[in-house]
Amino acid sequence: MSNNSSDTLNRSLYYHHDLMTIINHIASVSLILPALFVLMSCASVPTYPVDADIFDENLETSVDSPEAKYYLEHYLQGRNTDPVLHARIDALYQGQSGRVPSRDELKTLADEYSVDFAAIFFAEHIHAQEENRAIQQAFSDYLRNGDTSARLRQADLDKYLFLFVPGWDYVENSHITGADFAVQRILFTAFGVENHLVIIPPHGSVEESAAVLTRSIEQHGDKGKTIVLVGASSAGPAIYLALAENRQHPSFDNVKGWLNIGGILQGSPVIDYYQAWPRSWYFNVAVWSQGWDKDRILSLSTVESRKRMERLAGIDPDILVINYIGLPLSGAVSQYAADYYSMLAAEGPNDGLSFLPDMVAPDSLTIIAPGRDHFLAEDPMINDKTVAMMKVVIAYLERRSMLE
Repeated sequence: MSNNSSDTLNRSLYYHHDLMTIINHIASVSLILPALFVLMSCASVPTYPVDADIFDENLETSVDSPEAKYYLEHYLQGRNTDPVLHARIDALYQGQSGRVPSRDELKTLADEYSVDFAAIFFAEHIHAQEENRAIQQAFSDYLRNGDTSARLRQADLDKYLFLFVPGWDYVENSHITGADFAVQRILFTAFGVENHLVIIPPHGSVEESAAVLTRSIEQHGDKGKTIVLVGASSAGPAIYLALAENRQHPSFDNVKGWLNIGGILQGSPVIDYYQAWPRSWYFNVAVWSQGWDKDRILSLSTVESRKRMERLAGIDPDILVINYIGLPLSGAVSQYAADYYSMLAAEGPNDGLSFLPDMVAPDSLTIIAPGRDHFLAEDPMINDKTVAMMKVVIAYLERRSMLE
């Protein structure tokens, strides 16, 4: 997560070396699943340069179709320069009736128009919801101005305890991935906010991580502080499982917030991809060579994750859940996400590890990060955004407590 140039160089060297190694290829930074064998030679994606503002951020990159370019540069800016295409997009909005499109609907859109078009359509429908629009604006205000009209006093900050749930393989690879939230925890400490790292098994299953998180909440629950959980990527399903299975647990009464940073709640199709022969052979060899347990990794597959989500009755509706997810466009995909973004694109818009709708928790608020993919640590403004996110979470919880 560091912006230090030598750290960036080290990460680049690590990534290059492991991607070119057949057995030890690493599928993702936050999940750190060995991907084993890179056979992908992705077809060239069309490029159409764009320069447009979306969600208070400027995007100067390229997209994969003239329809996506028009959508960003003209339709969303209120300029009707192509009446036929404009009318087609209008019809899409009318047919959607304000609903956030599903994974299947986005695949249909991607097939008809393009992946970037579908991704923008998804983000726009997330943002169209009044509460999401408000929290996106609050985040932008804190990012730009440091403080908004709702100033946070030290007394407010002292009431909170943040539990950071790390990502896969965080013990050995956090110097590369930032999966242990070391930088974020330093920033929170600098603001006087108590925070702790939940020591989950570095290669554990979703169920094992959820059990450890439950014990950690029991340990801290009697401090009388408001607890906020923070997790990224593979930590997401473990947090959801712990919250869903402990709705009536007294120790969970003080859990009032969950910041879900690109959590792969419905699993990663990258894992499923490696379960078909002959890819499964490479998967099994790599798992064996690393000394990892296959079933633990498979707990993060879409097959197991979707079954788990269907089984669970949901979490306490009084818990504030905020999703922070990237809106990747084909011209701005990071080097870490590129291979798997292209592979998953055949099924619709994704962030390089999971499909965009699959990272949105039920009954939640969502902040979009334009031009970012699953590897949010690559954002040069990640530290400023970390502080802004902390302030948004606390400000929203303070507002809720005043209304109670």
